[in-house]
Amino acid sequence: MRIRDVLADKGGHVVTVWPDIRLDHVTQLFDERAIASVVVVDHRDRMLGIFTDRELVRAVARKGAAALELPVGRAMLTPAPSCSPEDTVAHVLQIMTDNRVRHVLVLRDGVMVGIVSIGDLVKIRLDDAELENRVLREMALARLAT
Repeated sequence: MRIRDVLADKGGHVVTVWPDIRLDHVTQLFDERAIASVVVVDHRDRMLGIFTDRELVRAVARKGAAALELPVGRAMLTPAPSCSPEDTVAHVLQIMTDNRVRHVLVLRDGVMVGIVSIGDLVKIRLDDAELENRVLREMALARLAT
């Protein structure tokens, strides 16, 4: 399965913020929208980096509560891990493992078309395994019936 299939299922909407937005505002976005990442873009919508719940924890660990007053541009991960819509789910899971990240931007010709999380990819893998299991069970039952 390819990342384009994952995006077709989940959609390509990505929450973006400007680099001068404070971390306390981003935490509110995380809560209100039930998300764990935002893409940081400039005022021309060019991607600058990604900010996730992990970067939030790192910032608070280093700066304490004062971290919440920092602009997201000072705490974001840059460059953001990325992949192509044509990449396989297995390849992107390997990118996540190698880079120890849980969110990967999907870029087509340098333009952001979506984002995938480890949760999105695990869901697809589980759906595939369930389908394979069902097909194998039906084949076994058909063989027993003959």
